[in-house]
Amino acid sequence: MPYEFYKLMHFAGIFLTLAAIGGNVVHYGNGGTKDNHGMRKIVGMTHGISLLLILVGGFGMIAKLGLGFPGWIIVKLVLWLILGAAVVLPFKFANTAKIQLFAYPIIGVFAAYLALFKPF
Repeated sequence: MPYEFYKLMHFAGIFLTLAAIGGNVVHYGNGGTKDNHGMRKIVGMTHGISLLLILVGGFGMIAKLGLGFPGWIIVKLVLWLILGAAVVLPFKFANTAKIQLFAYPIIGVFAAYLALFKPF
C-alpha cells in the first residue's frame, strides 16, 4: 500500500478515537451511567477499531519511511496507550469530565507535534 493510504488510515483512526472518547466524556460528565448509556457498545467498538487503525496506519508509515524506532515514535506509542485507556476513564472519574474534554485533544496535538517536528 502507498504511504498516503497509511496516513489516511492513521488520521481516520485518530478522529474516530477522539470522537468515541468525547462521547463517553460528555455522557458520564452529564451524570450518565453504564446502564443508561444507549451507545456504550458502539462507542466501545468504535474506540477499539479506531485504535487498530491508528496502530496499523502508523506502523505502515514507519515501514514505508524506514524510520526504525526513534524516541518520538516510542512517546507516540505511550500516548496511544493513554488514549486506549481513555475510554474507561470518564466512567471512573466523571468529576473530571471538563478537564478530560480538553486533555485528550491536547494529547492528540502533542502526538501531531511529535510526528511533524520529530524532536528526538
